[in-house]
Amino acid sequence: MMKKNMKKSVATMMVLGMTLTGATGVFAGTQLEKISAYLNHGISFNVNGAAYSPTDGNGNKLAPITYNNSTYLPVRALADALHVPVSYDSQKGQVIIGQATSNPTVLTNVTYTPAQKEAIQKAFAQFDGFETAYAPQQMTTGDTFKSVGAGGDGVSFIFNHMKVDISPRDYSDGYTSKNVKLSNGVTAKWYTPDKTGMLTFQLDDRYVTISSPDHKLTQAQLQQVAVSVQKANSNNHQGITAFADVNYTKQQLDNIRKTFAKFDGFKTAYAPQHMVAGDTFKSVGAGGDGVNFVFNRMNVTISPKDYSFSYDGKTVKLPNGVSAKWYTPDQTDLLTFQLDDRYVTISSPNNQLTHAQLEQMAVSVQKLK
Repeated sequence: MMKKNMKKSVATMMVLGMTLTGATGVFAGTQLEKISAYLNHGISFNVNGAAYSPTDGNGNKLAPITYNNSTYLPVRALADALHVPVSYDSQKGQVIIGQATSNPTVLTNVTYTPAQKEAIQKAFAQFDGFETAYAPQQMTTGDTFKSVGAGGDGVSFIFNHMKVDISPRDYSDGYTSKNVKLSNGVTAKWYTPDKTGMLTFQLDDRYVTISSPDHKLTQAQLQQVAVSVQKANSNNHQGITAFADVNYTKQQLDNIRKTFAKFDGFKTAYAPQHMVAGDTFKSVGAGGDGVNFVFNRMNVTISPKDYSFSYDGKTVKLPNGVSAKWYTPDQTDLLTFQLDDRYVTISSPNNQLTHAQLEQMAVSVQKLK
């Protein structure tokens, strides 16, 4: 796997001479300067030990440009090969390599119609031993769910800007890959079998693969959407508990970070990103050796200690495949699971939320970017 510092130097070279797919004409204006350069067909590429031929979005082969004894590489093609997200902000006239901002991607819930939910159930039911239905519950804001269907040995969800495949087979096996940790602590793998980067991770008895065939979504965006793939709850007529994003204000985000910063070795801030529809975030504060998030209908505590350790309980799997434990130290049921270097405990002190609802809210606890 290519080292980080090597990636950075390659990315720097790419900025100098860029070929951004779909950006034709976007640089028109007074900043253009006419030059005389050469397409250099004598240079070949080797990425992570394998031969590589850069191509544009239509599959046409690209060549580096040589100008004044310097070689300029096609940034979009090389960025895809190195798994470095790249985009262009036409309003600012700015090429963005990596994440454009430290803020999390804005996501929106996927609201499936009754007919679409029925189609999802039927698609999974076509496979013996694989009938349990799973579905992505979120998408990037502005995207649209188009269709679901069974094909090969899995089920495919098609959106305008992404594709989600759920299969009992791991098709990433055998490809050079890069391991990453999703925001819920699950290990996933990036690989590129053709021209499109694929993200694959195991979820219960199946493998989920998510991609953006039109390259409109970055790796970071796809990783955030990936954690929303969940088992459809057959006990809920809507297939999944209705939830809403927790839209923290800037001041609330500052308070969350300051609260975690009070603990040595525990400064990295985490926070629940969803709540059951109709709930309200009230406050965050430090208590004992952890951080407490208080909502009208639930409490979320994040601590370096596992307080469930000495209690008998019931082990369950959350919708994202992470093991968790239900136990009752007093009169309120608590759900605890490990997330990176800490333990998350979620409960409903007023008992207004069910176990299934709290399990679905639990998977939304993520590291703040």
